[in-house]
Amino acid sequence: MTANAREVLTLSAESIRVSLGGRCVLENFSTRIGGGEFVAVVGANGAGKSTVLKALAGLITPDEGRVRLDGRLLPDIPARELARAVAYLPQDRTVHWALGASRVVALGRLPHRSFAAAESATDQAAIDAAMVRMDVMPFAQRPIVTLSGGERARVLVARALAQEARFLIADEPTAGLDPAHSLHLFEEFSRLACDGNTVITAIHDLSMALRYAHRVILLSGGRCIADGPAAAVLNNDLLAQAFGIETIVTTVGGIPIVLPTSALT
Repeated sequence: MTANAREVLTLSAESIRVSLGGRCVLENFSTRIGGGEFVAVVGANGAGKSTVLKALAGLITPDEGRVRLDGRLLPDIPARELARAVAYLPQDRTVHWALGASRVVALGRLPHRSFAAAESATDQAAIDAAMVRMDVMPFAQRPIVTLSGGERARVLVARALAQEARFLIADEPTAGLDPAHSLHLFEEFSRLACDGNTVITAIHDLSMALRYAHRVILLSGGRCIADGPAAAVLNNDLLAQAFGIETIVTTVGGIPIVLPTSALT
């Protein structure tokens, strides 16, 4: 189904401020993200990327400002309804359940059925499709705690995909993935956006952000210093401001890359 054939939802933050442990980690942050966008949130360690994602997912209540889904305040949306609209993949891949991989992926279907109801054919189709997309079907029956870090990460991404939410918010989803699976994941994210869904991801790989994201939100010190098309934001001047580095932005074989060349002192 194309983006034009689906109702377009928006997720917006309005001048939000977030403090953690008595310290302001996000200040006066505003954004509006619509259907079909692939947005990369970029910034140095401690810039506020994870805080932005958690606020947009409704996991953090801002001290000031508001977050809305299609005009509705997130705290006013029932949890199950919000989970059908927004899937969140945390940076932490720690798993304490001794469940088989397929059962972990099946957890993504919980918002779609009533308590204690059996999985429907629709649920099973979504679970199978997500596992195939993330190449985790070969170890469907293996306990997730026995998998490698990269394999576990792919299972957790599959769980988020099985949720079939219109917004997928992923915090450093390529952490622990090898290059082939990292590329595969971002191709999948691109396909989700082409289908009218929205992907919002924090990422440190500037070349991946430039290559795949439609839009980049660049953070520095808890503030947004740029928000726009990836090619416009990921330039030498703004990257110097955000990261304290000199860069070369070029293409290799037609593929855009960002090459850090030196740290500014």
